[in-house]
Amino acid sequence: MKQLRLLLLRHGECEGGAILRGRVDVPLSEKGWRQMSAAVAAQATVCHGIYSSTSRRCAEFAKAFAAELHSSASVGISLDAPAPSMLKVNLLEELQEIAFGDWDGCLLDDLYQRDGERMAAYWQNPWEVTPPNGEAMASFEARIDGAIAQILDKEFALLAMDDEQAHGEFNASAPAANIWVVTHGGVIRHLMSRALGAVKTLGFYSQLALPVAAVVTINVLEDEQGKRYWRLDWPSGHCE
Repeated sequence: MKQLRLLLLRHGECEGGAILRGRVDVPLSEKGWRQMSAAVAAQATVCHGIYSSTSRRCAEFAKAFAAELHSSASVGISLDAPAPSMLKVNLLEELQEIAFGDWDGCLLDDLYQRDGERMAAYWQNPWEVTPPNGEAMASFEARIDGAIAQILDKEFALLAMDDEQAHGEFNASAPAANIWVVTHGGVIRHLMSRALGAVKTLGFYSQLALPVAAVVTINVLEDEQGKRYWRLDWPSGHCE
């Protein structure tokens, strides 16, 4: 049975203050960079792949993370040895946060004063209420499911190829890989709900605390028939 360990990393603190961040493209703050660096440093795992949202608060760190891994791998290498190849960061627009439409980038206090009733209804049941000119929750979740399926298909195929080259024949019990996915709170919450069989559970997005720079691990197993099984490991956060 093949295994992929998805390490879902939420972006750190961002510039811009207390705003609603969906597609608004704000950078990380200095504290946010420190938070994410601490989060990945706490995971003592070999990295086999990196995927990221195209938003700056995710993509810029993912690229720096890949460069740091490459630099670390090059230390101590003989001058005569071939240089280790740098991991490519796979940027996927489909891993972006939900689009909040007219609410995107607005101060939360202003939104509650201006459109408080609709805001409250949205957080209570985002499958029934959509932000003005925003993305429907069903469309958002379908987009994330498609992106994760794309990642899993690619990485499981690479695992099968690597195992065949290593053993001369397919060995379903051996291969495993660690894949980082740098993304957003809404994306991670949906994937957690999917792993728990709790998709479309009321209050899941508003009542589950998920700190910035949290790391959530989902193990995905694939058997010989290609059936996949998800298991959620409880998240850890690094907020200081």
